[in-house]
Amino acid sequence: MHERMTDPNQTDQTMLDAIRRGDGQAWSRLIDEYQGRLLRFALARVSQHADAEDIVQETFTSFVKAIHKLKVKVSIETYLFGILRNEIVNRFRDRAAGTVCLIQDVYRTEADAAEPNPLDQVAACDPSASWCLCRDEQQQAQREILAQALQQFVADFKETKKLRDLKVAEMLFYCKLPNRDVVRLLAMDDGLVRVIKHRCLKRIRDYCLKLCPPADASFCCSEDLLTETWESHRISCPKRSTLGAFLLETLEAEWFDYVDFHLATVGCRFCRASFKDLQEQQNNHQQEGFRQRIMTSTVGFLSQM
Repeated sequence: MHERMTDPNQTDQTMLDAIRRGDGQAWSRLIDEYQGRLLRFALARVSQHADAEDIVQETFTSFVKAIHKLKVKVSIETYLFGILRNEIVNRFRDRAAGTVCLIQDVYRTEADAAEPNPLDQVAACDPSASWCLCRDEQQQAQREILAQALQQFVADFKETKKLRDLKVAEMLFYCKLPNRDVVRLLAMDDGLVRVIKHRCLKRIRDYCLKLCPPADASFCCSEDLLTETWESHRISCPKRSTLGAFLLETLEAEWFDYVDFHLATVGCRFCRASFKDLQEQQNNHQQEGFRQRIMTSTVGFLSQM
């Protein structure tokens, strides 16, 4: 089993079109589909259940308010998690709650601890509004190109089943771990990790240059932007169906190992929330099946009373 890179999901587009027409059932289905995994993600970031529910409610509210402007370049799930992260950041900012790590924080290194709080890094206003607008447009264009390049980059790894190299890339670019931690956690040679990193960066850059218009052939980006784009687009996250197969233990051994790594070692909070939601759904189905068996086995006695 492997995952292929796909175009934006036609099912998502159909659902968006229905909601835009005011279809209440479509909106109800969307809430049922995503509220569980969004709530579990929020609960991992805030201590109070009521706060988590408020944040998820605001996420859906913000989504439906913007629904007429949405273009399906990524999945509905990606949009919703993006809004959710912003809602969490805003809530922490309002409460001056200190550092908020929205990327994987299972492994906190000394280098990470030395970094400043991202919420404190507020850029000063430039006196030229036109310059700001031009810069923002350029940055947005770079993000879109980088997102497409990363999607192809990861799709190639999955297609060729180079899952070891994908693990290295996730740790370096998604979690921003230094080489020494990747070496330790994956029990790999330091020189090999360096080679893989260099090879990955070259491939990502080559993909970017292929996607760039001729005028932007000098395209380059920082590793911070790479990490930000990787996270916001959930570049390497397994599909929900893959998580379901992992739960049922029906994946091929190498894919099972990779998904386990993504959940337990990388600690991807998006996928952990989705996986926990799947587990609870399975438990609910099992309980419902048990209830039905009890009903079936006992209903005949009711007529004898």
